[in-house]
Amino acid sequence: MQIPETDNIHFQYAFKTGYRLALEGKSMASMPSAIRCNLEMRDYFQQGWEQAQQDVEQGLLYNVQPCWKCRFIWGTIMILGGAATAYSIIYSYEKEQTELAQRAQIQQDQQMHATEQSKPETHLSALSEQQRTDLLANLAEQAQRMNPLPPLKPVVPNNVPLSQAVFTTQVHNKTPVNQLSDKIPKYIRKIHFLTQIKVKKPQRFYHRWRFNDQYLNTTSFSLTPDNTTIWSTQKMSSAWQGRWDVEVLNHQQEVIYRKTFTYGVQK
Repeated sequence: MQIPETDNIHFQYAFKTGYRLALEGKSMASMPSAIRCNLEMRDYFQQGWEQAQQDVEQGLLYNVQPCWKCRFIWGTIMILGGAATAYSIIYSYEKEQTELAQRAQIQQDQQMHATEQSKPETHLSALSEQQRTDLLANLAEQAQRMNPLPPLKPVVPNNVPLSQAVFTTQVHNKTPVNQLSDKIPKYIRKIHFLTQIKVKKPQRFYHRWRFNDQYLNTTSFSLTPDNTTIWSTQKMSSAWQGRWDVEVLNHQQEVIYRKTFTYGVQK
């Protein structure tokens, strides 16, 4: 018997089974159902059965009666093959169960995370718009106080003339409708800072709002000789009462002008 060159024990088992059954005088119809369900194993079974028929016809087998030794060998092979198949099935089942458990845990974690995220939103929905703004502003202030900014930088000399710098509640046609003093009451909820800088060529400038050692707003502008008036806007909150510093920065982000005001009650 010449076993095909394959390392697959299932294919070897199918080939030897076909060879053995042929020696026992059985037909192809006696093929076991486990082999019949697999096309490749069925092909190896047929090869073994046909080789046994050829060996018998050529007189290579002088004794076609199976011996007990052969039965033992075949039984051992069948047991090993069955054990390997059972191990493969058990391993696949355990792996599948583990993956299902992991997926269930991930879904549970995602649901818990979504629930935790929705709790603040539900709490905030019970507040008015202004109360939500004040609460979020207060939380932002507390978070940034953990990393306070360094002291105010000195104002550098500026060769670009700044002809106007005012606080106002509204801007109309690039003109402030009023001018606020350096003490602004807290009922005013929006402040505009308007500056007029005369440039001879396009340049970039910045408005930067600072409160309690934290920057709350930085706005970038591109000025041209035809567009010299710029303004930035800051929404105010009752949680932000105290000193404010609004700075004008050049293209190198150096402070070229600073204006200070007090909002609400001084803390």
